[in-house]
Amino acid sequence: MPNIISSIINNKNYFYPHMHRIGYLGWVGHHNLGDEALFIAFQKLFQRALVLPYKLNDKFKKFEKVCPIPLFKSVCLGGGTLINFNELAPEFEYIQGKYASSFVFGSGVRNPSFWATRGKHKDSIQDWVRILRRCEFVGVRGPLSYGLLKDNGLDNVKIIGDLALSLASGSVKPKSMNKRVGINIGISNGHVWGTEEEILEKVVSLGDALLDDGWGITFLPVWARDLPYIKRAAERMKKKVDILQDFLSLEKTMRFLESCDVFVGEKLHSVILAMAAYTPAIMLEYRPKCLDFMLSMEMPEFNFKTDAIKVRDILEKVHGLYSNIPYYQDKIAEKINYYASLQRSAAEALMAS
Repeated sequence: MPNIISSIINNKNYFYPHMHRIGYLGWVGHHNLGDEALFIAFQKLFQRALVLPYKLNDKFKKFEKVCPIPLFKSVCLGGGTLINFNELAPEFEYIQGKYASSFVFGSGVRNPSFWATRGKHKDSIQDWVRILRRCEFVGVRGPLSYGLLKDNGLDNVKIIGDLALSLASGSVKPKSMNKRVGINIGISNGHVWGTEEEILEKVVSLGDALLDDGWGITFLPVWARDLPYIKRAAERMKKKVDILQDFLSLEKTMRFLESCDVFVGEKLHSVILAMAAYTPAIMLEYRPKCLDFMLSMEMPEFNFKTDAIKVRDILEKVHGLYSNIPYYQDKIAEKINYYASLQRSAAEALMAS
């Protein structure tokens, strides 16, 4: 990620007086495939605007103060599970005080029932509701996020799906039917249903069962920090499996996901990007945000909490998906088209306002 201040100064479009400039608040620049994919999807949806990451640091804020013209026309809380992240609430409110227009586009809501027992998390949902009432538009990832906000008194909220779905191509590519499965797991500082060691053991057992059944396995990391964990799983399997090395390339990752017949993933955007490649997928729900997405796709029967994984049940689902791939590809395509249309319409309306 280039220096944001330099990119602003050197971008001739920035100083066009009528250029619609949007500051995107998200976890960008940390070499996490999912968050980078969300930013790329947002830029695609708002391609008529100049979209730049809004950086939460003193250097950026100092530059913001001395800049001869306002940096942005509007600011956006982007993709990622950012709402009810208590440390972010005052930052977003600070940004709202600087710019007349703010909106939310595809964010998820941290589930307080999960995070209540996780470290120093504080449920700040009421603070967020107060802040979000000032937004021009609030579009969230799925029905659980929607319900948390509605139940706490926010009326101006809509479900628009995950932004990464807008990265899907316009056509479904038929599968090769060569029993190729992609698998993703990763670390999350222990903030998972169950434990990370238990998840590793279950995935190794699942992988061995798939290998016995003639499947070829390739692991997909989404973050470099996950690689040692993935390598541990690969080394413990009874036969050789592959690990995709160019996972930070969105283009290469999408080509790989297209080549899979079925995908099984833990990290949220490993599964979302698989769906965007029209690859039927099973979610290993390590946090409630995973179920939020699967409910949005009307596929909750393919969601398994990581503290209740039964290898036999997942194998049954893998076989069910493989036996009916055209049906599930069409179902995924229908939901992608629905959300992509909602996202385009919302983006156009925000650009016109």
